[in-house]
Amino acid sequence: MKGFFRFVKALFFLPGKLLFPTKVVNKQALLKKGPVVTVSNHLCWADVVLVGVNIPGYRRIMAKKEIGKNRFIRWCATHMGIILIDRGKADMQALRTSVKALKSGDILEIFPEGTRNKDGDNLQEVKGGAAMLAIKGDAYIQPIMIYARARFFRKNYLYVAEPFKLTEFAGQLLDNVQLERAGTVVAEKMLEAQEALHAYVDAKKRKKKRAEQAE
Repeated sequence: MKGFFRFVKALFFLPGKLLFPTKVVNKQALLKKGPVVTVSNHLCWADVVLVGVNIPGYRRIMAKKEIGKNRFIRWCATHMGIILIDRGKADMQALRTSVKALKSGDILEIFPEGTRNKDGDNLQEVKGGAAMLAIKGDAYIQPIMIYARARFFRKNYLYVAEPFKLTEFAGQLLDNVQLERAGTVVAEKMLEAQEALHAYVDAKKRKKKRAEQAE
């Protein structure tokens, strides 16, 4: 799986860099070994490309099972280690596969909003799945936030936030109340990272404007 993942990543690397120029902010905070669950906001179809091309290393990606309706895409997804999940129900097989991946030291990439967020400035409801997997897999959670909806040849930004653990939920019964609480912690950390990213980009814009006025 890792070999095919690297092959596909190499295939998309140059086109992805050219079509979607992206700067990674705070890259030094990136955890390169698992178990880690990375969580990102979901703005458009190209989000997986942005993260995959600009964030190094192998990672298992959780994706909705609908993408597997096409035989070729399903074959590629299987050989890349992508975990297809039925979001409409408790897909226990996908959840067990994800926890097993984390316990074996993999990095798991999730877009916990579930569906594309058409309002990029506000996170949609963050589901408790990412939190549950991190708790059961004894994994760190690391937000990787996307600044804006990807557009061809328009500069974009990814922000790598500091990792954290949901240690306060370890060993507890993960009922709906606890999962909601854990999901809230994840959402708050993602919002903090989003605010830090916007502050970084705004500061760059102000600096550029001052430089232009000084000329």
